[in-house]
Amino acid sequence: MRDPSVSLFMRAPHSPPGDPVVGNALRFARSPFDFLDTLSSSYAEGVVHLSGMAGPGIYVVLDPDLVQRVLVDDHARYRKPQLRPELVDPLIGEGLLTSEGDLWKRQRTTLQPAFFTSRLRGFGDTIVDFTRATTAGWRDGGELDVHHELGVLTVRIISRLLLGVDLSRADAVDVAEAMERVGETLALSPGNVVRPPWLQTPPPREYQQAIRELEDVTARITAMHDPGGDDVLSLLQRAIGDDPDAFPADERRDQVMTMLLAGHETTALTLTYALSLLSATPDARAELRSEADTVVDGTPTWGDLASLDYTERVVHETLRLLPPVWALFRQPLADARLGEYRIPEGAPMMLPQWALHRSRRHWDAPLTFDPDRWRETKPAEVAAYFPFGAGPRACIGRQLAIVEAKLILATLFAEWDVAVTADELPRRAAITMQPTEPVPAVVRRR
Repeated sequence: MRDPSVSLFMRAPHSPPGDPVVGNALRFARSPFDFLDTLSSSYAEGVVHLSGMAGPGIYVVLDPDLVQRVLVDDHARYRKPQLRPELVDPLIGEGLLTSEGDLWKRQRTTLQPAFFTSRLRGFGDTIVDFTRATTAGWRDGGELDVHHELGVLTVRIISRLLLGVDLSRADAVDVAEAMERVGETLALSPGNVVRPPWLQTPPPREYQQAIRELEDVTARITAMHDPGGDDVLSLLQRAIGDDPDAFPADERRDQVMTMLLAGHETTALTLTYALSLLSATPDARAELRSEADTVVDGTPTWGDLASLDYTERVVHETLRLLPPVWALFRQPLADARLGEYRIPEGAPMMLPQWALHRSRRHWDAPLTFDPDRWRETKPAEVAAYFPFGAGPRACIGRQLAIVEAKLILATLFAEWDVAVTADELPRRAAITMQPTEPVPAVVRRR
């Protein structure tokens, strides 16, 4: 779909000074989050061109109004680019996260009922029960890797809620650890950023092994599944039964892999980063404990959600300051006009939550963890805040993610103090922003 406002005489975006041949690629790959901070503070223009990456380079969109243009107003003019298909395709194939066109529309329509609010109301007890089962194994005063614990917990929750299967802790550990190895391979590095798109190398052996382990669990989930409910697998199986030609042969496998990846990881990361930020902000942690004491009568319930106001603010402030999904990517289907700039057909575009969520142009004291900034502000009204994307391709599970994070935090703080002891959490930029090391925490029973 050609944009009729595009002109050959439009301006080209600014490009930061780069190195010979590789342009901006190495500097970006070595420290992507610092590099995005520099772009955000140095360029008031809406679009910046990074040379030396992905052939034509990458166009970074730093204006929230232009982000909304791409994701919402003109969404039909853009698609998701195929970034590192040699790695992503074997992992999630044509699941909901990567599919396009009519296939994506069929998938989204088919699976949407699994995320209806009417269905979410039945999830509260399950989320709380799995959380308490996790903490039952904790020792008062003990130290643990809280990111690992939360990863295993959210795998089990998502398997029950979205896939209709009670996954064993052992299988959940296998999934969490395999996803860790997947993240290591998908992380940005100087080598994979400067490599020409046409030069593809076989996936590392460790990556292939991780996918095999995930496929083994996926096969067990499919075998254990009892159809007939409103979970993702049941909805998909009924749709395939009605029209088998509408979906690829590996559809079940791809959707289970997608739900295991996208369904658990962003929530586990949000909770990990929330606990880290709360540990470094004693007043906020005290406020969260006080709310849990006031609202929760022993065990949180769905009915408590509306009163967990400060807890929700903590979740949104975590998603702003340390967004697990650090950037979205699009490419125009034809030459496109974005603000005053021309974006060539097929050129990769980056829409970085990391930069816009933390920009002093859009936030007061942007690097300060301040849940109260959301006291009078509704997240949906802030263009510079889009942790789950926006428009038709916004995350299908965004409401579930907020509900899950609130109930898990309330359950934890009703019975435990969780103090992350690491001063810094080194992070890598993969599909999500992930800790590169275990996240140590001391847990004490209240």
